[in-house]
Parts: sequence; structure tokens; C-alpha cells
Amino acid sequence: MKNTRNIAAILLIFFITMNCTTPARVVSVARVVEKERIVNKPFDAVWQSTVEWFATHNTPIKNLDKSSGLVSTEYSLSMAEAANYMDCGGSTTSAFGASTDLSNHSGNFNVLLKKIDDTHTKVSINVFFGCSLNTYRYKGLLSTEMVLVSSSRINCTSTGVLEKQVLDFLEAYN
Repeated sequence: MKNTRNIAAILLIFFITMNCTTPARVVSVARVVEKERIVNKPFDAVWQSTVEWFATHNTPIKNLDKSSGLVSTEYSLSMAEAANYMDCGGSTTSAFGASTDLSNHSGNFNVLLKKIDDTHTKVSINVFFGCSLNTYRYKGLLSTEMVLVSSSRINCTSTGVLEKQVLDFLEAYN
């Protein structure tokens, strides 16, 4: 009888710990990202190609101001796009069964153009990505069903792919 109580107490402590433990989150990797480039083209030509990049990539323009050289957007990303463009760390499962996942990937970025002289334009790209970090635990002591415990918005880092695509397009575009 005493052994049964000890085993029951150990199991109870194990299941309580399992349901209260938050899994560790894998942190994203630091990267060096090219965010600006001098393009050997006049401002008007680079402005036109910037607007065309947004149009040909189905990226809605939120703000457009030629006098300041600013084009900006805000959009949701598919999981395929998110995997290419942002690093939010990874989903994890703890030894005690708590788990996390990432969802609702979104981002915004802006392209800022500055005329250097008649044949050179400085292009700067600022990217801001984020997603929801969802934490789950088991529903009950003996349950295999997971329930959402919390959800919070986290910042993600850029992989540099989006910036490179835009900069390369603007430099190559005629």
C-alpha cells in the first residue's frame, strides 16, 4: 500500500510538471543581410522599377510617396514564403510534452530611394517580420489531447532573401 502511494505521488508530480513546463524555444540564427545598395541608374528609373517590382510580385503597396522616395507594404505570408524570407526560431516539444508552434507569419517592409546624383540612386530596404508563438500543454493528467495555453507575437529576423531579390531586380531592371 505504501509503495502504491509513493508511485502515485511520483506519477502525480510527473504529470503536474509535464503540464506546467514550457518548452525551450530554438532561437533564430544571426545573419549579415545586405540592406542597401547604390544602383547606377537615375532616381526616376529606379522609382519606376520599384513600383513594378511590387506589382509583378503581387505585393500590395500601403504607402507610396515619390517625393520622399518611400514605398511600403504590409502583408501576410504563406508558410512557403515565410520559410524563405524569415527566421523565427523553431517549434519545440519539451521532454514533458509541452510544445510550441509558430503561425500567422506576416511582415512589412519599405524601400527608400535617395537620389545621389543624375546617374546614381541609393536603395535602402527595411524589413520587419513577426509571427505568433503558440504554447500548448496536455489537456489533463492522462490526456493525449493538447490545448493552447498562450499565444504571443514575436519578432523574427530576415534571412536576407527578400532584400537580395528586390536589390537585384532594381539593379538589373532596364
